[in-house]
Amino acid sequence: MINDHIAGLRKRIDEIDGQLLDLLNRRMDIAIHINHEKKKTAAPVYYPSREAFILSRLTRLNRGPLKNDLIRHIFREILSASRALTAPQRISFLGPDGSFSHQAALIEFGSASPLAPAKDIPEIFSEVEYGTCDFGVVPIENSINGTVPQTLDLLTDTGLLIAREVFVPVSYTLAARRGVRLNSVRRVYAHPQAAAQCRRWLREHLPNATIVDTDSNSRSATLVRTKANAAAITTGLAAELYRLGTIAEKLEENPRNVTRFVVMGRIMPDSTDDNKTSVLFAVKDRAGALYSALKPFSEHRVNLTKIESRPSKKKAWEYLFFVDIDGHVEDPKIRKAIAALKTHTVFFKFLGSYPKTRQEIL
Repeated sequence: MINDHIAGLRKRIDEIDGQLLDLLNRRMDIAIHINHEKKKTAAPVYYPSREAFILSRLTRLNRGPLKNDLIRHIFREILSASRALTAPQRISFLGPDGSFSHQAALIEFGSASPLAPAKDIPEIFSEVEYGTCDFGVVPIENSINGTVPQTLDLLTDTGLLIAREVFVPVSYTLAARRGVRLNSVRRVYAHPQAAAQCRRWLREHLPNATIVDTDSNSRSATLVRTKANAAAITTGLAAELYRLGTIAEKLEENPRNVTRFVVMGRIMPDSTDDNKTSVLFAVKDRAGALYSALKPFSEHRVNLTKIESRPSKKKAWEYLFFVDIDGHVEDPKIRKAIAALKTHTVFFKFLGSYPKTRQEIL
């Protein structure tokens, strides 16, 4: 039986909920008005630099007890609802539903945005280039396996720009039809890569189970929905989407395994207080060419956070260099360093300047 004190506290919560509802609707009214103004100048609805500022400001203001990751999650959904109310943005991601790419799209755009699964990475680029989707979310590198070659190859020729980056921890869940227990599992459905990353857990907890290969984490989840004595190694999102019961979480051997995704679109975000710039270039085939090309960054005290080479596929033994730079292209020192870089290149492509995402805040 509820005592008077709890009843009084619940009444206060109800009053606060009513105030929150009123404030949210007032916020949406202002967002609608802003959207009307944006239409006059064809300004983008999705504004990564503004959203990054909002989330950064709120986490700085936060005094708890809500943790900052929950603040970001709550307000990401508010921003998503705002975009959906004013001008829904269609987002392409590497399917099927429940994939890590799907998770990245939800982290950045929220659940109110229309999300469209694509069969492969080239389709994501095509969807955005032809205007079927407003933005595309593609994997670009993994902390263990390195860069995604197909994404880098497509960046060479696309007219799209990187508008944002998203980090997704690679974490696996053992899920099954509701009611299935660990001691009854005889078969485990898993993508080979997922099974390999969970080898130690499987050896310790299911040493006699048969591993059945699948073509995706989401497929693993769908296959066990009607099976007894079977479980899937999948994502937590897929387990939720396909209404499975969770048997165990965090099966992966390396808890620091993270995949970096980028949002591809036609906009370049304004500079914020923490930015990243990405470029592609090729240098002349002569001794010291790469050193000469990169030297201006040292001279202007510009930090390079990543450099990776890829075969150009246009000429034998010719390479493209993919570089991430701390800062925004509008920063004077970065603009000067890039201008100097160009004088040493035979090919140069600006890929975008965008708000940096700190991996540790996810």
